[in-house]
Amino acid sequence: MQPTVIINQHRNTAIIAGTSGNKLLVIKLGKGKLTVTAVTLQQINVQGYTVSDYSPALAAQSYLQHGAGVTEKARKFLEKIAAGEFSDQLTFTPQ
Repeated sequence: MQPTVIINQHRNTAIIAGTSGNKLLVIKLGKGKLTVTAVTLQQINVQGYTVSDYSPALAAQSYLQHGAGVTEKARKFLEKIAAGEFSDQLTFTPQ
């Protein structure tokens, strides 16, 4: 799976950074420190997220500058995405 930027109707954004088993590893932009959360595709759909065409690399660069900070695990994912170690091609499509 390629990193994917998602957005909901409240303009909340997140980056799907990878998978772990049947869960998606998501980094949501918020007020606190950015963390990696494992969620199901169903949870993403319930929260109203849809795929954005925004570049995952650009989003990751922005997330790395987050004022409240970024956990070490999230930083590792974001640095890989920002460095372009993944293709920007979107392969994630919520139902």
